[in-house]
Amino acid sequence: MLEYALVVYLTMKEPKYIGHFESCAVANNYVQEYYSDAPYTICLHEDYINLPAHLVKKEIYEADF
Repeated sequence: MLEYALVVYLTMKEPKYIGHFESCAVANNYVQEYYSDAPYTICLHEDYINLPAHLVKKEIYEADF
């Protein structure tokens, strides 16, 4: 079950939803691979992050990257 949402800030004014992961450790590996230059990232359980109600959940599995 993918319950951890990753948000990357390429600038501090524009957060970008990346996807849902099985854990923040996996999300952090994804950040190192694809967003290593991002100044700030946040990974939280979906119950503790405010995501838009209309958001289409993007599921990213560790085996996919």
